[in-house]
Amino acid sequence: MGRIVGLDGQPLNSHSYEGATREPRGRNWPAPSIGPNRALATAGKPLRNRTRHAYRNSLLMRSGINKNTTNEIGKGFTLMSTCEDDGFRKKANKLWRIISMQLDPWGDLNFGGLCHLAALSRRMSGEVFIRRLNRRVDSGLVAPIQVELLEADMCPQELNRRISPTRRIIQGIEFNGKVKVAYWFYKAHPDDGIESVSLHDCIRVPARDVIHHYKPTRPGQVRAEPETAAALLKDRTFHEYNDNELIRKRERSGITGVLYRESFGEADWEFDPNTGKPMYSDAEAASTSETISAGTWLRMVPGEKALPFDGDDTGQGYADFVRWESLLYSAGMDIPYPLLTGDWAGLNDRLVRAFLNEYRRSISFDQENLSGFQVAFGIWRWVIEVLITTGLLSAPGFASDPWKYYAVDVRPDAWKHLHPEQDINARNKAVASHISNGEREAAEYGTDIEKNMQVNARLLKKWQEACKKEGIEPPAKLGGLFSALETTGGGEDET
Repeated sequence: MGRIVGLDGQPLNSHSYEGATREPRGRNWPAPSIGPNRALATAGKPLRNRTRHAYRNSLLMRSGINKNTTNEIGKGFTLMSTCEDDGFRKKANKLWRIISMQLDPWGDLNFGGLCHLAALSRRMSGEVFIRRLNRRVDSGLVAPIQVELLEADMCPQELNRRISPTRRIIQGIEFNGKVKVAYWFYKAHPDDGIESVSLHDCIRVPARDVIHHYKPTRPGQVRAEPETAAALLKDRTFHEYNDNELIRKRERSGITGVLYRESFGEADWEFDPNTGKPMYSDAEAASTSETISAGTWLRMVPGEKALPFDGDDTGQGYADFVRWESLLYSAGMDIPYPLLTGDWAGLNDRLVRAFLNEYRRSISFDQENLSGFQVAFGIWRWVIEVLITTGLLSAPGFASDPWKYYAVDVRPDAWKHLHPEQDINARNKAVASHISNGEREAAEYGTDIEKNMQVNARLLKKWQEACKKEGIEPPAKLGGLFSALETTGGGEDET
């Protein structure tokens, strides 16, 4: 067979990368060229269902998803308006504190709980949809708005349709050219059995009323995969292996030993040749597959001798094998092995700090760009729009420049200190040397510095009043709340 050559006369099928070789090392390596949406067209639903099944039944899968979600959301996000208009900012923040507890139409979750459920759904199902629900002005809510979380199943991934030369539906999402204009949802969950639904019963919801919370992994990707996609098969195999090993240990623990004979006669048959019934009780138990009780001796032929069983031995290197498989599993879940399994053996504080800093950097990306931007900021925009359109907030020029009123500081729950004394001293020194500032440090703690100062001033006043009442000379400051320079030794008097 002739070889295809290029303009330079060299064969086109020569590979400069070893990873692109075909024969013999690349044999039986399926790697199809497939687009981002076609890849998930048929694989999306099985991946979601298998991840949910694993979450219900697999200890490691549940641990990994829960811990990733908890580290991402913590206690919830603190949202603070940063609008330059002082009056607007203060009133918006005051209203938000109440509205954040009224967003759930079922009344079960506050804003932090909704963020946690959204992040959990994204990690488990790959995506979740958040729909804006406009309420009546006389509904009793501070702002006539609530939000509803919809599972990925509610948007039919098999719905693909050409509507016009410029409009088409791709996996349940309607586009006008490259712009998302609407989402199509079932009226009820298709697999909940509450009512029968089909593609003909879908309703169209404008894109402005929907937040699609997902993490695309390829440009142009419309839907998303669960974060567990790479670890699913290993989780299933490892789970079954461990389960079978546990059952083997349980069954073997009840057997003390066996009785065997070197020779046997006609009277030593295990079953009566005429009736077929077992001649010994242990044979009956074996024939009916009943669980063997502890201390049991099995009868065997020919010739009976006592042969006690040795202790159970799973094989040399079993612990190392299980640990290595768990390490691979944790890599697929993007979570440190000690956090996933609870095995902290052999670690010191420096190693813990190193891998936790790397892990927190990954989680910080999700906080800033996924749950923070998509969910928290998306809901904040809806709330600000409703507050302005209903007259609860005055926003001159909002129609021409809305973004100055949307301005918000999304503050995730602060990480706990790995070494409290060292970490706090480092923060104090950073503020004292003007590398950082109090407002930034408060933001990283997920709190509002103005509110902190007001509370501290109020506590200081009460402390001074209590000291005077007891006849004690009150100190100038309340403990070390305002003593960053003093605790770091960075005061102006030092030389």
